[in-house]
Amino acid sequence: MIDRTGTVLVYLKYPEPGRVKTRLAATIGIQAAAELYRGWIGVVLGRLQSLRPAASVIGAIDGAGPEAFAAWGNLVDGWWQQPDGDLGARLDEGFRHAHAADRPVLAVGTDCLEIEPDAVHEAFDLLRSNDAVFGPTGDGGYYLVGTARYLTGFFKGIRWSTPNTLRDHFLRCHESDWRAELLPTLTDIDTWDDWVAYCRRTGAEIAPPPTP
Repeated sequence: MIDRTGTVLVYLKYPEPGRVKTRLAATIGIQAAAELYRGWIGVVLGRLQSLRPAASVIGAIDGAGPEAFAAWGNLVDGWWQQPDGDLGARLDEGFRHAHAADRPVLAVGTDCLEIEPDAVHEAFDLLRSNDAVFGPTGDGGYYLVGTARYLTGFFKGIRWSTPNTLRDHFLRCHESDWRAELLPTLTDIDTWDDWVAYCRRTGAEIAPPPTP
């Protein structure tokens, strides 16, 4: 069981062709990329089920309302509609909203299919003695971010979707005297090569093939 309960925000986009996984779509086409992404939503939410009910799993949705995500309704404890703005603004608002319950909050996306409940357990455990926790990815970003309480300005001044994202955030923590810890590094899937490498590591089916 988790030593300290909390909320896990899963940031999701509606799998509309042309609006998700654009780097992957450059190789396999927008329809195939959207279908792969649709499957990844179920994979990530499925991996988090053993955390419930000790932790609440909330779908932080973008691109459509809750009715469009009904297929995954039994895998979450509720939906929260992301506001307009850049990633930092949307994360900040999600954390502000979730921290109203006075519990630690984590956020994950749907690009890291290797996330396991143990990593989430460890993140909550680290937040017992730290202000923030990050799960790094090999490209300089992170697959998980969490805070023990709402930290004003935590998501400001970050160069998102760059090799500097995690570095910027650690500097932000240092400048604000927030204690931060790291989880083990995992891999995001952004491109066809990322997907093929993941499939080879895990034995998953490499489908669909690239378009000519």
